[in-house]
Amino acid sequence: MRRLLIATLTALPVAAHAWGADGHQTVATIAAGLIKGTPAEARVAALLGDMTLAQAALWADCAKGIVPSNGYTYPSPGKYAECAPLETPARIAEMADYVKRNDRQCEIGEDEDSCHRQTHYADIAPQRSRYLRGFVGTRDDDVVGALRTAILVLQGKPADGPPHFKSPREALIVLTHLVGDIHQPLHVAAPYLDAQGQRVDPDKKGFDPATFTVGGNSLWVVGAPKPPAPAPAPAPAPAGGTGEPVTAGFGPVKLHTVWDGVPDKFKPERVNAAWLAEARKVHSNQGDPLDWPARWATQSLELARGPVFDGLKFGPKQGSHWTVVLPGGYSARADAIKRQQLTQAGARLAFVLKAVFPN
Repeated sequence: MRRLLIATLTALPVAAHAWGADGHQTVATIAAGLIKGTPAEARVAALLGDMTLAQAALWADCAKGIVPSNGYTYPSPGKYAECAPLETPARIAEMADYVKRNDRQCEIGEDEDSCHRQTHYADIAPQRSRYLRGFVGTRDDDVVGALRTAILVLQGKPADGPPHFKSPREALIVLTHLVGDIHQPLHVAAPYLDAQGQRVDPDKKGFDPATFTVGGNSLWVVGAPKPPAPAPAPAPAPAGGTGEPVTAGFGPVKLHTVWDGVPDKFKPERVNAAWLAEARKVHSNQGDPLDWPARWATQSLELARGPVFDGLKFGPKQGSHWTVVLPGGYSARADAIKRQQLTQAGARLAFVLKAVFPN
């Protein structure tokens, strides 16, 4: 299992988008199957036009390609193949307009440079048992707050943001992405560590920026040692690691990246009748849809309190990062959680679309 884990990690991409493109499109594909034949399907199609729900699921990440310091242009078309359908002049202009209205109109958080980027996550300590506004790592414009604002807009109710949506179409596009984000546990929870790699509680001790792990992006997974050229690569390291971070092409594999990646068996083309039947068994949310995002965040936080961080060993801080050793069997454990979360995200996206578009 350890060798399988190391091989899997080495093949992972280094992009920091929750679930990656495949995961987000899987969520949207499940939701599209569950709203088929309902009024919600027709309303979604009317708002999106020639954009599919699966394409809409990528829009908020592709909008990160807009560069404010370069006149809100999109200087690198083709950098991410999944964004190609969104790289028409009209759609780039649409993304740029959104970024302009959601760039510096908020309080910029730790290790962030634009308001629209920080709507994708919260950074709550796993010691907390539920999402509650006011905990360290929450903000008015975190992933819960952003989803609430999008739902208000889609309900036709006043919503001043942040983020600031100019239309129901824009709110729908961003909501489709963020429902996926909130079900990725490291987009809700982040451990806070001292210089020795021991967990600290920022809500009890006070927030210290030096303890912030940036949603797991400052946690480098330890694995096989780097081979000295030109010698062949050594055998994979045994459980416990060797102190060297696993690398994936351009740099170390981060714990956040481990959770963003989904295996081939979870890609959108694998969504079939059996998977849709599984998604239909997800318990329907009850009550006001505005309360649902906080419940979803609490469930992701519960996973972080348990199997996501259970058994992980953090090393002392090295510059701006810590190393982390994953326990045996972690890859299989993570895959089971990913399957569950992707399924629930697709079902819950369908729930909220049916709720805001009942007829």
